[in-house]
Amino acid sequence: MNLAIAEFRRAKGRFASITGALSLIVFLVLVLGALADGLFFGGTGAVRSSTAQAYAFSQDAEGSLIRSRLPLSDEAELEAVPGVTQATAIGALITTTSSVPGGADVVVMGFVPEADPAGVPSRVAEGRLPSPDQPEGVAVDAALADQGLGIGATLDVGGVRQPVVGVVEDAQYQSLPTVWVALDTYGDMRAAVRPESAGQPLQASTFGLALAEGTDPATLSAPAGIAIASNEETYLSIPGVREQRSSLDAIIYASLAVGGLVVALFFALVVLEKRELFAALKALGASSSKLGSGVVLQALGATATAVVIGAVAARAVGFLLPEGVPFLFRPETLVVSAVLTVLAGVIGAVLSLRRISRIDPATALGGSL
Repeated sequence: MNLAIAEFRRAKGRFASITGALSLIVFLVLVLGALADGLFFGGTGAVRSSTAQAYAFSQDAEGSLIRSRLPLSDEAELEAVPGVTQATAIGALITTTSSVPGGADVVVMGFVPEADPAGVPSRVAEGRLPSPDQPEGVAVDAALADQGLGIGATLDVGGVRQPVVGVVEDAQYQSLPTVWVALDTYGDMRAAVRPESAGQPLQASTFGLALAEGTDPATLSAPAGIAIASNEETYLSIPGVREQRSSLDAIIYASLAVGGLVVALFFALVVLEKRELFAALKALGASSSKLGSGVVLQALGATATAVVIGAVAARAVGFLLPEGVPFLFRPETLVVSAVLTVLAGVIGAVLSLRRISRIDPATALGGSL
């Protein structure tokens, strides 16, 4: 161990090169991870962090809130399904609002304001959601509040105006901020921006379902013409979410594999270069395991340093990117990436230990293995 540390000090340039290469890989992994998290959490919050354990859709909607249409009368049928304790009608409408500078695309989410509704945001940062006693008003996503549409402001959608009474967090849908209103208000907004729907019966896009404790959504018997999906299945069915996640994860894991190969190649060359030194140490009584532990320690030092440098650089990039880029630097992702990077480095170093074990002091001192 002392020999490994001493070599760190003596050959700073050599280890700086491997640390620099690993730092770039860590930087790439963390930037890709932050983009993946930004896309995933920004696109799924309205479902993922809601109060519903499952959702009901029309069978041809394939889990899409926007394409699904269900009559409000389905509420009674759904609440009669064994395991379902509550079904809350929810409407979804992608539109625009002029209430922020330059305008903004939003998803209007209408719901029946009842006691403990299923399918509404679970994180209310300020104010309140529309309630049975106070159905008026709108709760807006924090992204809109950051643009000046906070509590006390007025939201205008197609000429239908509502005061902002609450701010919700982690509630975006398809990377668009959501606004949460009573279902009747949603119907008014829909008729204003979709004139062809005026005069038609108000319908729900989906029903958020609250389930009895221990109920598995996969075991629910859906009424005719209705499909039921778990919370997770629903947010993974949002267009693009699954594909984006799997593609970026594949790139991240490939980058980590490259990091392991870089470490393996580096230490294989180091062992080859120092074979005569290792042979002399073995002749003096040093075991292969002791020499190998020194190599692993050097790999740990290089990868740990690379993680720190790469993390600082990736975090700095997050501050420099434009606000519209979905970049979410999560501590959980940093920890997982750091552990995987160090593990890949250690595995790479371990691959070089076989060469150390094959060094024979009787022959290697002459320069051959």
